[in-house]
Amino acid sequence: MTGTMRPQLQPPLTPFVDPLPLPRRILAGQGGGELTVRIRAAAHRFHRDLPESRVWAYEGLVPGPTVEAERGQPVRVCWRNEIDQPYPVVVTLAPAETDGDGVPVQCLPGLSGGTPDPDAAALTGYTVVHLHGAVTAAPSDGWTENVFAPGQHAVSDYPMDQRAALLWYHDHVMGVTRLTVYAGLAGLWIIRDQRERELGLPEGPPFEVPLLVQDRNFGQAAGGRLTGELVHKTDPGTMEAFAPFTVVNGKVWPVHEVPPATYRLRVLNGSNARTFRLVLLRDGRPELDRITQIGTDSGLLPAPVAVPADGLVLAPPSGPTCSWTSATSSRAASSPWPTPQAPRSTATHSPPPVPPRPPIQASSCPTPTSCASVP
Repeated sequence: MTGTMRPQLQPPLTPFVDPLPLPRRILAGQGGGELTVRIRAAAHRFHRDLPESRVWAYEGLVPGPTVEAERGQPVRVCWRNEIDQPYPVVVTLAPAETDGDGVPVQCLPGLSGGTPDPDAAALTGYTVVHLHGAVTAAPSDGWTENVFAPGQHAVSDYPMDQRAALLWYHDHVMGVTRLTVYAGLAGLWIIRDQRERELGLPEGPPFEVPLLVQDRNFGQAAGGRLTGELVHKTDPGTMEAFAPFTVVNGKVWPVHEVPPATYRLRVLNGSNARTFRLVLLRDGRPELDRITQIGTDSGLLPAPVAVPADGLVLAPPSGPTCSWTSATSSRAASSPWPTPQAPRSTATHSPPPVPPRPPIQASSCPTPTSCASVP
């Protein structure tokens, strides 16, 4: 008796051709602790071979700028809502969990027979910003009903009276947070303090690399070509979106060439539902002895810990910090497809001496679990 073989999925986009972008930095102290961040419609290219996608984004960037603040130095942000275009994502519910070949529809681009949700299309750009993980007074906490409309603004005060940690800010409107974050409204926020600096950890580029890991899906034309239009697709059995394309700092499966050094990876899972398993690979084999977890989204751990043998599980929205020693250049962001192109490593030169406070670099290989098992 023979079983039915499913067709082999192939990635419709070539992995590891786009350089990993590093988010724009905003140093809060340089502006006296007062910032203005615009929230607006923009165009963003997620991959070299995709047309531009319409997005809503902080400062028009995906992800938004990374704000860096000092412990004990309050930050005031004027969030200006300048959204002037319709909601940029097609939201749909596919009629079946799998296609005719038995492949889960959430592993496939396009609408999979679903129709666009008119209620989602009617979203008008009301917003409210939540700084996730911050110790914040109620008026500035970004409650889901404290919305402000296009043309309005809101002022939030963040005391920064907490230890150094990786936070993130995102839209938080009641009932549609999953849709507005998917449209692009997310960014990282780093709190620094002197105690952390005394440890000599890398701070800032190029050896500290913030990594916002998310998943996205895109529309598909009649001939199978990807249109670049963002698609948020669910199915009758899974009412959360598990999109098939891994996006790191706004790029699908990017590549980051690095010189030998010690790097600090600031990783945050900003997906709606997907859990990632992060594994450092070289020539397709795990090299977990070269990476150590030193923190979580609450700040540094009491002591470094080894990464588990099967990788570091990262559920949304959590953000570990890892220290990675590279003796080679490396490529970042593995693929969720069943036969992904493995990240490659190429030796460059002998490791240079590491300065007392090196800058950092990032390379982790987020691999979604939902679609990876589809044959």
